[in-house]
Amino acid sequence: MKKFLLLLLALACLQLNAQTDHPEAFKSIRSNNLKSGIQIYYNPVLDKYDLHFLKLDIEVSDKSTYVSGNALLEAKAVKPLDTLLFDFSNYMTVDSVFINDQKVNFSHTNNTIRYIFNPAIAVNENIKAQIYYHGTPDAYGGGVTHTYDSNWGKDVTWTLSESFHAYEWWPCKQVLSDKIDSAYIFLTCDNDCMAGSNGLLTNIADVGGNKKRYEWKTYYPINYYLISYAVAEYQDYSLYSYPEGSSPILIQNFIYNTSDCLQQNKSSIDNTADFIELFSEKFGLYPFANEKYGHCLTKLGGGMEHQTMTTIGNFGYTLVAHELGHMWFGDYVTCATWQDIWINEGFASYTEYVALENLQSASSAREWINNAMNYALEEPYGSLYIPFEQAGDESRIFNYRLSYKKGATLLHMLRYHINNDSIFFASIRQYLNEFADSVATGDDFITSIENSSGIELKDFFNQWYYGKGYPRFDIGYKTQNDTLYLTVTQSTSSSTTPLFKTFVDYKISYSGGDTTFRLFQSSNIETFKLPFNKQITSISVDPENWILNSQGTINSIELPSNGMLVKVYPNPANNNINVLFDTTLTNEEKTITIYTVNGQLVKTFLTKSDTYTANISNIPAGLYFIKIESKAYSYTYKFAKQ
Repeated sequence: MKKFLLLLLALACLQLNAQTDHPEAFKSIRSNNLKSGIQIYYNPVLDKYDLHFLKLDIEVSDKSTYVSGNALLEAKAVKPLDTLLFDFSNYMTVDSVFINDQKVNFSHTNNTIRYIFNPAIAVNENIKAQIYYHGTPDAYGGGVTHTYDSNWGKDVTWTLSESFHAYEWWPCKQVLSDKIDSAYIFLTCDNDCMAGSNGLLTNIADVGGNKKRYEWKTYYPINYYLISYAVAEYQDYSLYSYPEGSSPILIQNFIYNTSDCLQQNKSSIDNTADFIELFSEKFGLYPFANEKYGHCLTKLGGGMEHQTMTTIGNFGYTLVAHELGHMWFGDYVTCATWQDIWINEGFASYTEYVALENLQSASSAREWINNAMNYALEEPYGSLYIPFEQAGDESRIFNYRLSYKKGATLLHMLRYHINNDSIFFASIRQYLNEFADSVATGDDFITSIENSSGIELKDFFNQWYYGKGYPRFDIGYKTQNDTLYLTVTQSTSSSTTPLFKTFVDYKISYSGGDTTFRLFQSSNIETFKLPFNKQITSISVDPENWILNSQGTINSIELPSNGMLVKVYPNPANNNINVLFDTTLTNEEKTITIYTVNGQLVKTFLTKSDTYTANISNIPAGLYFIKIESKAYSYTYKFAKQ
C-alpha cells in the first residue's frame, strides 16, 4: 500500500472544461462548479487501516438528491490505530455511529467523522463501523445530480464521485491505493423506478410503502470513486457478449422506460458486445466477467466508468467504447495518484481508436488519431504528467487536450516506436496482469512495458510523458550520385524539452511510385545519407501521422562541391565496418555511434582520422543505425550486420 504525503487539495471554483461538442471522451461534466472555499484535506491517519467491505443501504429518489440510510464499513488496522476517520461532507447529517456493534460518541467536523479508540486498536485487529445518516448533498459539489430529461420526459438522479466527491453522499475513505475488496449497494426507491449500481443485481425486494429495494453485490476490488447509483423510471434491456474462451458476459442496460428510447438506442447499445469481444482479445478477458457490464442512461454530458455499470448520457460509438475501455484502464488497474490520471484516461481514449481501427475502417481510425493530435497540438507547453502542486485541480486532471488526447497519442507513438503489434499488445496485457485489481503510476507502466518488450524507453517517456510540447521537422534535401542527402532540423514548442529522440517516417515520392524510410533522429540537426536514384516529386514527413509534430518546411539544398561528406562500407558488414570522412572533416574529432533500430545504444567510438574501422564482431546480426557526428555535421546510415 503506497504511503501518501500530506496533501492539501484546494478545490475552489473549479471549472471542469466542459466540451459539449466533444462528449465522446470527456468525463462528466458536472452542471455546477465546486462551491468557493471548499477544501479537502488528506490525513495520513487514513493509511492506518485497510477497507475490506462496504455495504450501503440507502433510500434514493429520481426526484431529488436526498439520501438516507446507513453505511457499514469493515476494515483491519495495519498500524496501531487510536483514531478512526472517514471522509464525509458537513452538508450531511450523521444520526449515529456504531463501532463493533456498540453505539459510540463521535465528532463530525471539517468534512470528517472522527472516533477515538481508548485503548488503541492493535495491528491486524478488525474494525466494523456502521454510520446512519441522511441529508441533501451540497448542490455545488456535483457528487449527486438530479435533473429532468426533457428529451424523454423523465426525472433522473445519478452520482459522479470522481475525483474527490464520494464523501459528498456516503462516508468513505478517499484514498486511491485502498481498494475495497467487495461491496453491497442496496438502493431503495419508488416502485415505478429502478436503481442501477455496481456488480450483480441479486434481488429486488418489496419493502412496503410503494417502494422496492435493488440489491447489488460486487466481489471485485473497487475504488471509492467508482461506487455509484442511478435512479429513474427505467426499463432493463439486456444482451450478452461472447468473448473467445469465456462464458457469455451479461450486458445489462437501464434505459428510460419508453418504447422510443429503446428503439432509438438499441443498435448503438448492441455495439457493446462487439467491443467487449475485441477488447478481450487485445487486452485480456473483460476483468469483471463473473458479474456484468452495462449502462445507466442519464442526462450526463458524457460518461463515467462506474465499475461494471457506466453512467452515460448517450450511446455514441466512441463514447461507449471509451467507457468500456475504462473497465481495463481505470477500474481493473487504477491510477495510483491523480498525477497519473493518464493511466486511466489516455488508455481509455486509445481504446476508441482501437475500436474504430478493428471494427470500422482504417480511414475512420486515421481521422480519429488526426483529430486527437490536433487537440494535443493546442497545448504547446503542456506536460502529460501532472505536477504535484496541480494534483488537486480537477480542471488540470481532466484536461481534455492533455490527459485524454495527448495520452492517447503517446500510446499511438509507443506502438510505432515498438514497431511490432504483437509485442505492443502483449506488453499491455502483461501490465494489466501485473497490476490487476490494484493501482499503478506512470513509472510502474514504464517499468512494466520495458520489461515485457525488452526495449529501453527512458528517453521516450522523459520527452513524451514528463516532457512538454512536441517537435517540428524542417527538411533540406538533395540527390547526387544515386544518393539522397536528407538534412533534418528539429525544433520544439517548449524549451523545457529541447529535443525529441524519435523515429520518423519520410515518404519520398517520385513519378510512378514512392519509398518510405524509417529514420531515428537523436540530435537537433542531422543528415541522413540514403540510397536513392530517382527524381523526387515530393517528400512527406510522418505521412501516416504516427508522431505528434507540427508541420515544418521542405526545401531543396546545395551540397559541398565534392558531394561525398561521409562514406560507410561495406553494407552488409561482418566483423568490421569502415567510415571514410570527407577532407572537410580532417582533424576534427568525430563520434561514431551504433544504435539498434529501436534506438538503443550499442557502441560508441571516437576518432580524428580520415578513416576509421569499427569492430562490430560481437554484436548480434540484424539491422542497425550508424551515426557520425562532428561539430558542424551529423550523418546517419542504416546498415546490416551479418
